[in-house]
Amino acid sequence: MRSSHSFHLFSSLALWRRSVSSSDRSYAVFIWAVSAVFLLLSGCGRSHQPVDKPVLAVSIEPLRYFVEQIAGDRYRVVSVVPVGFSPETYEPAPEQLLAVSEAKLYFKVGQLGFETTWLNRICENNPHLLLVDTSDSLDASTGNAHAQLLDPHTWTSCRNAEQISRCVCAALCRLDSLGRDTYQERLQQLVKNIHQTDRQVRQLLQNLRYRTFVTAHPAYTYFALEYGLKQLSIERNGKEPAPGELADFVRQCRQEDVKVILVQPEFNKESARVLAKEMGAEVKDVQPLNYDWHQEMLKVATLLKTAGEQASGVLNSRLDDDK
Repeated sequence: MRSSHSFHLFSSLALWRRSVSSSDRSYAVFIWAVSAVFLLLSGCGRSHQPVDKPVLAVSIEPLRYFVEQIAGDRYRVVSVVPVGFSPETYEPAPEQLLAVSEAKLYFKVGQLGFETTWLNRICENNPHLLLVDTSDSLDASTGNAHAQLLDPHTWTSCRNAEQISRCVCAALCRLDSLGRDTYQERLQQLVKNIHQTDRQVRQLLQNLRYRTFVTAHPAYTYFALEYGLKQLSIERNGKEPAPGELADFVRQCRQEDVKVILVQPEFNKESARVLAKEMGAEVKDVQPLNYDWHQEMLKVATLLKTAGEQASGVLNSRLDDDK
């Protein structure tokens, strides 16, 4: 911006020097300089003036993804729990609570530890805040009702993702009826993308030989339900297993041919590495709290597929050596 204004200032000065007599120049310089500085400052002010948008709040980044896909640029969406922190134990910073206090709607997952601990306080600071529980939209007939007692990570299923998206759209249409057509149009595109993700995941898992996997924390219950897989979690009821339970767990994993352990960054990987060595599996990083929901779904499916293919390759090699 400075270079553009400098060009106009020098151009104006050149024109002035040709048109004003030498006796009048001292006064004219003063008037011209004051005017130019005023225009320069006022122009800079306009270019940096923030454009305020109404605020929507969500608990986690995957929910921000769904809300932003539907809301578009009509709202600013703020997420309370950052990536890399556990939504079970997270305590929001004062500036996050301040941002949420400006929100029109708050979209919650349902039963996250953070939500049960902090949402009452958040609502006390913003009595006009409208809460939308996206888990209310889930179909109990698909096993979601039982799964919610074990795992609040509802968004790790494409079927759930579509229902959550429809819930978000309905809430925005109630809040802002003028934007109804826009929200519904964006919902249709998002649903198409979710269906495409589902097809890609199913293709990756189509011929999966080893269908049991281990997680440090039960984050993929819905993913396993949807794609005919079995999830075994190291952590049970929020606690790591006792030594005797751990031996039984390793034995079960061996019996079920577990080839991969999926670990989130907020959990200690050391116990996962010890277990992986005992059962002949690999430890892989996953991030169910990632904003890019589509990529994370494909990443999990790809990790399961790759681990299975590598294990099958080792097994086939051993069989060939035995011949």
